[in-house]
Amino acid sequence: MKWKPELEEFLSGKTEGEVFEKSTIFNILKLMNKGEVETIDFPISTGKEGNVFRGRKGKQLIAVKIYRINTITFRNISNYLKYEERLPKKRDRRSIIYAWAQKEFSNLKKLYDAGVRVPEPIAMEGNVIVMEYIGDEEIAAPLLKDAEINDARKIFEEIVENILLMYQKAHLVHADLSEYNILVWDEEPVIIDVGQTVRRSNPMAFSFLERDVENLVHFFKKFFPVEKDYVMKKLQEDEHEVC
Repeated sequence: MKWKPELEEFLSGKTEGEVFEKSTIFNILKLMNKGEVETIDFPISTGKEGNVFRGRKGKQLIAVKIYRINTITFRNISNYLKYEERLPKKRDRRSIIYAWAQKEFSNLKKLYDAGVRVPEPIAMEGNVIVMEYIGDEEIAAPLLKDAEINDARKIFEEIVENILLMYQKAHLVHADLSEYNILVWDEEPVIIDVGQTVRRSNPMAFSFLERDVENLVHFFKKFFPVEKDYVMKKLQEDEHEVC
């Protein structure tokens, strides 16, 4: 088991939830003992809710996502959790974040099984998720907003196909899709950050779907003419074919 300075710095910050940060270390150690994580190298993404580190599992590069227990940005997650069947019995911060991590891992599995291009889920423990790493030895895949785009229409159509699979086959809606949570690697889009993803049966699902499409169209309009109605119509036309 190997530790890197960046990981130690991330986990050792003095917070009121310090005891929970110790539980994060325990969760990582459990994953290491199970053989799901061999090393954790360095952070590849830093967000308000947590960090993503590159790591290794044998010869395989992996991504290790760690949700911070002490974050204050989870106050609005009730909109995404309140219609879930399995809610934590305890409503303390750690239990909620563990439920959120479990929800993301479960969503990844459903989407991956449905053929949606998301990182392959590998393992999880508490607030730590292990998944496929998108990138190579040199660099991690950039976000869509930062990527060099050679064929914008091709990438756009592939994202639409993934939204279609999410909605019609996996019966899920991303609910926060934008150029900030789509990676691009080898001219292929990879959808990430699916913790807030909701079921199609959620009363807010269609509104979330429309917002996802609006965000997508807004970004790609700078490359070629496209309208929201085009995507929404395609989703409806292809429904029976996908199902």
